Amino acid sequence: MTGIRQSQPQNPLQLGQTLYEILDLTLIGTPRSATAARYNRVIYNANGGSPVEPLDLVDQDRILDVKAATNMHAAVQDVYVLTADEVQIIGSDQGKATSHTWPVSDVSNIVDLDPQQIQDPHLLLLGQDARGIFLRSLDCSTGHLSSPLHLPATVAGRVVGVLLTRHQLGAHVIVCTVDKGQLKINDLGSSVLGANPTNPTASSVRSVSLGAVHDSAVVGITTASLAAGTADQQVVVTYPDPQGALTVVVLGWSNQMLVSIATATPDTSFAPPEGTVFRVAAGSLLGNGVDQLVVGYSATYQSVKGCAALLLFEWEEAHGTQGLRQLSKYAAASTDSQPLASIDLHLAVGLFGEALPSDQTEETAHAQAGVLGVLIVGGSATFTQLMKGEASILVGLVPVNVVEKTFPPLNRSPGLPQHLTDVMTIGYQSSGFFALPSDVTGQSVILGPPRLSQSLGKGQLLAVIQAPPFEASGDVSSGKPSLTFGQSVSEITGCNVSSNKTWMFSQDTGLSIGVSGQTLGRNVSNSYGHGFDQIDDNSTSTLMQSTTTISVNDLIVLYAMDYYVWTYPVYRKASQETPDGSMAVIFPMTPEPVQSIIPASDPSLGYIPRSQNGVLLSYVNLQPDGYDDSRRLFELVNMSVTDEPSGTTQAYDQTKMVSDTTSKSFMVHNSTMDSAHFSVSATLLAYIPINFGLNLSEGQTYSESDVQTTMLSHTTTMNITVTSGSVNDIGYEYEMTPYIYYHKDVGCLMVSYEVAMPGKSWAGHYKRCVMLQSLYPNSTDPVLRGFSRSISFEGNADGTVEVNVEVFNNSLTEIQNVVCEFYLGEPSAVGTALKEPESEKMIGQQRVGKLLPTGRATAHMSMSLQQNDQVVVVVAYSAADGTPARQVYWGIYPPSAFADWHAQQVALSAGEG
Repeated sequence: MTGIRQSQPQNPLQLGQTLYEILDLTLIGTPRSATAARYNRVIYNANGGSPVEPLDLVDQDRILDVKAATNMHAAVQDVYVLTADEVQIIGSDQGKATSHTWPVSDVSNIVDLDPQQIQDPHLLLLGQDARGIFLRSLDCSTGHLSSPLHLPATVAGRVVGVLLTRHQLGAHVIVCTVDKGQLKINDLGSSVLGANPTNPTASSVRSVSLGAVHDSAVVGITTASLAAGTADQQVVVTYPDPQGALTVVVLGWSNQMLVSIATATPDTSFAPPEGTVFRVAAGSLLGNGVDQLVVGYSATYQSVKGCAALLLFEWEEAHGTQGLRQLSKYAAASTDSQPLASIDLHLAVGLFGEALPSDQTEETAHAQAGVLGVLIVGGSATFTQLMKGEASILVGLVPVNVVEKTFPPLNRSPGLPQHLTDVMTIGYQSSGFFALPSDVTGQSVILGPPRLSQSLGKGQLLAVIQAPPFEASGDVSSGKPSLTFGQSVSEITGCNVSSNKTWMFSQDTGLSIGVSGQTLGRNVSNSYGHGFDQIDDNSTSTLMQSTTTISVNDLIVLYAMDYYVWTYPVYRKASQETPDGSMAVIFPMTPEPVQSIIPASDPSLGYIPRSQNGVLLSYVNLQPDGYDDSRRLFELVNMSVTDEPSGTTQAYDQTKMVSDTTSKSFMVHNSTMDSAHFSVSATLLAYIPINFGLNLSEGQTYSESDVQTTMLSHTTTMNITVTSGSVNDIGYEYEMTPYIYYHKDVGCLMVSYEVAMPGKSWAGHYKRCVMLQSLYPNSTDPVLRGFSRSISFEGNADGTVEVNVEVFNNSLTEIQNVVCEFYLGEPSAVGTALKEPESEKMIGQQRVGKLLPTGRATAHMSMSLQQNDQVVVVVAYSAADGTPARQVYWGIYPPSAFADWHAQQVALSAGEG
């Protein structure tokens, strides 16, 4: 394999491991009269919120940060609680909360789990010391804490938020700081991730200033996939300006850099804020494959204090402009318009409890249907509770109308969230609580850690180019026609080949976990495109180079590429511990493939010609293989072959291209396994070389139609030239029409022909002849000349093999009583003729009946065959003078065994025969 290999990503689906998200709520607060904070998993569904799996923690004032992160190694999320001296990792097992801690020091924020660490989970932490801000990595399996990785001095100030965001296939660390009254977003890039991180430099850190901010600002920050047609995530920041007014900023990617792409200052006068804390959350609420934004804050609505005010936004691109569009607003209070968010407010957006009914399979049809919307988690107290010195944490859902893109109608009084539930009683003087969406039981469908393998030199079929038809019998042709594909060694044919990154699910994915594989595929496609077509570097391209002139032998153009293959197990741990299928991700390793041109008769390929070079009648009434008029590349032009010695020349170039096809590209078929399993176009190839298979079949089965790593298109420089040749007499005039198109099943470029024979002398030229199409018709070896792929094989249910023989009437007269004799054994050469095995090896006979002129028919015989068995077929009929005629052909089982077959026969003299 030649070429420079591309860099190997450690995990190509960074931050894209959740295929279908189903959430619970993590709640950490201090119950009234308790001395420590308590963790609860809150199950939320149509019955409301149910706190379960309580776990007592440390004093709430000691908690610095709380995050939920997807642990691909366990295929569930864990909740990480950070204090000044430890990280507590909380999970769930058999209905009880699990917990273990590791000591840490000098850290203040949780970033996320490092997506480039695919061997063991590593939690990325942030802290500050005398030298400035730094990152540390905690090995969650051993407790080992890495040395500080200090950031450049340009990243300074109070850290108010930190997270990971996806840019194309990579993850970037984002640090949000307030420095000297200015809010800044700092993109540290990807170099700080992985097993061998490097210190970022001042020049490598991209900093975006968002402007002045309120001195004591609580900044909201989240990632969102707001825009369709891109794999990028956006960063959304909410904060109060110096006057305390709400500002929303969206940052996206331009020229590989994070930049501010939209700023909004929403009108909050309908429900004036009661403070300067503005929460933001993102999730898919409309089922359109992108996220919407929800901003929430404590507000007064229609004189009702302590309401939860909500603003709903979507990303809008129209007429060359882009920005945030406010869709709806809402204000909610507790029962009887009591306060809902007077103490604190948190938001969670998404699907809670279970899969949506439309996405469920039979395995979950009995389960409580999931609920989709905005979960409000508010802390408040009624007058009665205040008298008791207590308050409540309430959880309720605000749905979104998918059609109207709105919250419920806003009336003169605040709305009441659905299924509002009191999930914890706290002290009325509480400073707040932590609430965030999570999935510690594995309800979501998640990709586990990938297994990386390499598929080297994997081949594909790019083009099948048939030689122009002519008649070899008699003294008909004075000059054979020819085809030139390309003009010179340095000139290209104009075929562009792209080796694409691609993904696909095994066929058993989603069968037993309750969420259909179709739903999972749709969700991945929303993020990455079907073949990573939303990734800027989704393919490597090259121009198919070849130059050759053919007149007798068909040619095949091959293409070979090295691939990285990541195989991700698909889990839904709440349903079963074992994977339910897998997802394969395939990347080309090199920008330069290896191309080769070989005769179509090469033994490594199971090429099946249904016409024979030199047998003009075999092209008559024969539909080009895999032809679809919508995939035709050039206009059809009839070429007459006459007695004109110079013949005619037809050049297929830009001027004759079909306008509807010039902008199209077509996928070239891959085989996911090996040559024995190739079955997409059994009419074109009986088998393919072993190196064509990507070998994805270890324990999983992938659909052959889904693996699409190579795309074939053309440019206006494509040029194919056909020269007609000539015949000795005008009475043998014939017409050929070249068909140049992309095969509808395999996707390769095809050059084939239709033939008409208007010459008046043809009627008397042909004698009665029934034949099979020979793969080597011009060989001087009778054994090779008798090998035919008109003999094909198909397995029967009882273990026998159905041998099928397609016979062809190579004459212009009807022939009756054609018989096919089937023998098990090897043929032998008698002089220049081929002889069948002894009569005792004959398995049986099949009568074909009559054959119309240029007609075809198929005879069948069931046989018991073993590996490498040879089958001889004798086609018997009566010649024109009534004498018996016998044509001997042979094939080998299975067809791919021919690649390793070598002639063992010793030619016998005519006397010995």
